[in-house]
Amino acid sequence: MTLARRAARGAAYILVSSYANMALGLAYGMVMARLLDPEHFGVYGLAAFFFNLFNLRAKLGLDYALVHRQPTTEALLATHWALSLASGLATVGITLIVGLLLPARRYDPATAAIMLALSGAMMLEALGSTSRAALEKELAFGRSTIVVTGALAASYLAAIGLAAAGLRYWALAGQVAVNALLGSIGFWWIYRRLPGRLPLRLALDGDTACWMLRFGGVMIVGAIATNVLLEFDNFLVGTFAGAAALGYYAQAYKTAQWPTGLVTHVVSKASLPTYAKLQDDPDRLSRAFELSLWLILTVATPLALAIFVSAPDFLRLLYGDKWLPSAPLLRLLIGYAVLRPILDDTGALFTAIGQPRKITTVLVVQAVTLAALATPLTLRFGAPGAAIGVGGAFIVGIGLTYRFISRTIKLDLFSAFAPPVVAAVGSVSGYLAVAALVDLNALPLFARVVVKGGLAMALFGVIVLAIERRALFERLRYLRQTLIG
Repeated sequence: MTLARRAARGAAYILVSSYANMALGLAYGMVMARLLDPEHFGVYGLAAFFFNLFNLRAKLGLDYALVHRQPTTEALLATHWALSLASGLATVGITLIVGLLLPARRYDPATAAIMLALSGAMMLEALGSTSRAALEKELAFGRSTIVVTGALAASYLAAIGLAAAGLRYWALAGQVAVNALLGSIGFWWIYRRLPGRLPLRLALDGDTACWMLRFGGVMIVGAIATNVLLEFDNFLVGTFAGAAALGYYAQAYKTAQWPTGLVTHVVSKASLPTYAKLQDDPDRLSRAFELSLWLILTVATPLALAIFVSAPDFLRLLYGDKWLPSAPLLRLLIGYAVLRPILDDTGALFTAIGQPRKITTVLVVQAVTLAALATPLTLRFGAPGAAIGVGGAFIVGIGLTYRFISRTIKLDLFSAFAPPVVAAVGSVSGYLAVAALVDLNALPLFARVVVKGGLAMALFGVIVLAIERRALFERLRYLRQTLIG
């Protein structure tokens, strides 16, 4: 099987899994939003921020190092596993110390305990991290996605049971722990049955460990910047506006990530190992990146537009009237749904070709921009100010990223971005024109969501088809050929 076909099939497996996971997450979110209050999500969100900030294992870039290093050896796998477990244990200790130092007057007492629970769940995840990374390095997504979806479904059921029993925050932490445990067991089981697999043992090769830590050392700053970029707004809102405000903000942020989840997880998971295998072939690498960017813009943009135009009705339908304060925040954050997967894909490119310093620079600049913008805006406007700061940081990041991209590979930025931007503007304008002529709010709730979202997506598709009909069909034909041979 050619690399293109393996990559396309891998992306297809992830796509099916991601859609299944999205459906499960939708059902889970609807139930949990009715069982818990915004304050519960807010307290958990603050605990997750502090845990992720000090999560050492996630910052070492060990999985990226394993995927980048060619070929795979026993020493590489053994060292990856040893470093994963060691960094996980270090994180547990750091989390315990930080939890004891948190000011009890400003934060809910449960915050520290939730942090420690999350660090324990991370240790469970570390047990299966090497087997999962090894599977995905060889583009064996057909096997790994089964584990991902199965573990997620079981963890959602466990969390709902805990929430129904009145355990509140612990239902949210329990979901993470159950998912990590079942995922590790599943990845181990599948890896042991992989044809031609290398034996997996716990050992530490000095030279390999030094190389992995040097590779990941460049990414530590970027990983910290990523935490700040993705969660510093949670800290600001929870600290200065309160747990309830953070609950509304977190729900809007989570909903805004849905298009991101459908796109970035699919593209970045398949693109990282593909880019790594093409790192010495500039022409094919450029074509692969261009196709990934096109997929992101073509899929994420209409989904984001659908949520934008139907935001209040969408939230009321899914979560109930008590979550309506999240609607204006959702509209402010939905641009993130398109910008985030673009940045994730460029991060996969620079990591795969051994240039993580570039994406680290982008992340640091974004984090500084977010802190500079979001802090005064949150103090002045509350949660909406934080959302505006997030948008500004991502716009700055996109500009800097594609300055680096233009120096690395051949890419026509105008041809890549102009059609979806024009189609997005035309879609919103067309929707507003229709809404001015027809009272869409007179429809029943479910019909309102479907009609508003469907209208925005249909207008986007029509405009894109009119602008780049030939290129659109050529790319679709290429994807079809690579999938079926």
